[in-house]
Amino acid sequence: MSPHFVTTARLDWNDQGTPVAAAFDDVYFSNDDGLAETRYVFLGQNNLPQRFVDHDRALFVVAETGFGTGLNFLATWQAFVDYRRQHPQGNARRLHFLSVEKFPLSHTDLRQALDRWPELSILGERLLAEYPPAVSGCHRLWLSDEVSLDLWLGDVAEVLPQMEAGLAGKVDAWYLDGFAPGKNPQMWTPQLFDELARLARNGATLATFTAAGFVRRGLNEAGFQVSRVKGFGRKREMLAGYRRADRRKPYPSPWYWRRPGQGGHTLIVGAGVAGAALAQALTRRGHRVTLLEQAAEPAAGASGNRQGAIYPLLNGEHDTLSRFYLQAFLYGRRALSALAGRQPFTHDWCTVVQLAHDAKSGAKIDKLLAGHFPVELVQPLTAEQANTVTGIRVNRPGVAYPLGGWVCPFELTRALLAEARHSGLLGCHFDTRVTALSHDGRHWHLKTSGGDFHADNVVLANGHELTTLAQTRELALYPVRGQVNHQPTAPQLAPLRTVVCYEGYLTPAWQGVHCVGASYGRQQTGLDYRPGEEQENLDKLLRTLPVLNGLAAQPGAGRVGIRAACRDHLPLAGAAPDKPAQLAQYGGMHRKPGQALGLAADHPGLYVLSGLGSRGMCSAPLLAELLAAQLLDEPFPLARELLEALNANRHWLRKLQKGKAVD
Repeated sequence: MSPHFVTTARLDWNDQGTPVAAAFDDVYFSNDDGLAETRYVFLGQNNLPQRFVDHDRALFVVAETGFGTGLNFLATWQAFVDYRRQHPQGNARRLHFLSVEKFPLSHTDLRQALDRWPELSILGERLLAEYPPAVSGCHRLWLSDEVSLDLWLGDVAEVLPQMEAGLAGKVDAWYLDGFAPGKNPQMWTPQLFDELARLARNGATLATFTAAGFVRRGLNEAGFQVSRVKGFGRKREMLAGYRRADRRKPYPSPWYWRRPGQGGHTLIVGAGVAGAALAQALTRRGHRVTLLEQAAEPAAGASGNRQGAIYPLLNGEHDTLSRFYLQAFLYGRRALSALAGRQPFTHDWCTVVQLAHDAKSGAKIDKLLAGHFPVELVQPLTAEQANTVTGIRVNRPGVAYPLGGWVCPFELTRALLAEARHSGLLGCHFDTRVTALSHDGRHWHLKTSGGDFHADNVVLANGHELTTLAQTRELALYPVRGQVNHQPTAPQLAPLRTVVCYEGYLTPAWQGVHCVGASYGRQQTGLDYRPGEEQENLDKLLRTLPVLNGLAAQPGAGRVGIRAACRDHLPLAGAAPDKPAQLAQYGGMHRKPGQALGLAADHPGLYVLSGLGSRGMCSAPLLAELLAAQLLDEPFPLARELLEALNANRHWLRKLQKGKAVD
């Protein structure tokens, strides 16, 4: 996928008040009755809502090739709401909608377009409230407990190949929409039809407004059985059909295969923010969870700090790191804002300001600004502007992240667990240290200080401690000791109203105390409080902000935590790989290009969620959503190239692909 940001659509409005895409000279929906057209063409010819009634799984997945005004989505959402009202005990309990859009409407244009459908106004307002900025990639929006939307922004020719289909497809119904083939020929290609078939489950249905012969032939060749049916209104014909149970193409990049979970019970080891976020993501889907924590309470480790900054880790190159953290930040901000309305925790979206504190950091900020990020995400600041935004005399230029801020990690972790408990599907066991894992071919068995436990799936979300277990001992993960100061506010500090980042960070006061952090001790696990690190944190602050001279460290006032990190600054999220088996399986793979290689060997039912480093507040919600989707065999909220960058086997796979020795 292109890493760059997308362009919003340029609209004209015709005499009937219908939006027209200026680039394609085509309407977004029928002048006569766009909603009736949607219900006939896409819902009707996919046999919805009856297929909701007949569905044999908890999740029903609809996908479309052009989001446009969101009319198809809103009509489908309304149909699902009606189905749930009429069939509260039906198998299909959730609707997930995938949609791709190259030229998204601006928020203003989307509102104007949806004003035409007052019967959809309540749902439309929910969509407008969550509508994302024009940034490429997948934006997962939870619009209710039962309905979620993946809005992929980008060219469909680039987006669809990046959607993970698993071994059997993910989509139950396709809406092949988009502007007419004569207006938008670059979309309607054999490659598109092949991708639709790859992503579709066997028996998945498909409908499209066009009756063009080359579209029908292309879909049939790709694996669908498509025929002409009566079109909407004055249109004579359209196409509808289903995916045949044809043989599927080999799985691409089998060394990065993501095995789904098994059964209906998952055990999570670790009650920090990662484990808590995963517990919440699974229980909201109706999945039973047991959580084990070696400490006496949740968030006893690195997730127990008073304040943690949340902002994206971006760079002007739009590389894998930048793209992942941008998507993680946007999803996390939506998720945490929604959670706060249900389970309050202390937080403040007060803006984060990153200062150019020396020549190197100034050059880094210049490169960041060269990436041309949307102004709602990144704003350049002169020294005087930075003074105004922060409220204190920082006297340095930098950038502002207007959507950023801080949360209390300790309270956030407890809020996530409180919501998971509210489902009635979470059981927690504290003072329970896992000492060994074993698998009998069907279930995992855990030896712990509190007795034996059993589960279908196990997720290790216990930070660097996972390297103490035999199955995950060789993962490329290391501990990082961090010590943060708790600094009582003072007259020169009290006006601070944003988080300030430099070679450390400073938070606004909460309960009369600022957080100043943090030390960085790689491969250190000691939890003793060190006066030298306390002074080092203060010295870094005063070097950057001389206006604060006169502040003195408060001896012993602070906190120590141990984070887990990876050398490439990306976390680990996915199946626990079987390293010896993979080395035997893929040894010499650099000499076998194009040769069929088997799916990556792993420990079936064992997963890892770790290496979040100092960005756990930013990344945990999306990583939890990703792993919940993997466990339950649902669509993933990330592109394949980002999924591969998070796989726990990536470090040695990169060496094997280059023919290098693996330790």
